[in-house]
Amino acid sequence: MTKGSRIIEPVDTDQAPLRMVLGSQAPDSTLAVLRKRIDDVETRRDLARSTEFPAGE
Repeated sequence: MTKGSRIIEPVDTDQAPLRMVLGSQAPDSTLAVLRKRIDDVETRRDLARSTEFPAGE
């Protein structure tokens, strides 16, 4: 199987991925960035919840 067909393979399914991470280093670096973003959102979770209007809904 060629590299090109490996890239097309997941897209040509019923549940095609929204995003594809390709390359040997890409998964690790992508996960590191996503973990930082998750940490950032979790740090500000209380702030986010406190901004609902009207309060509590």
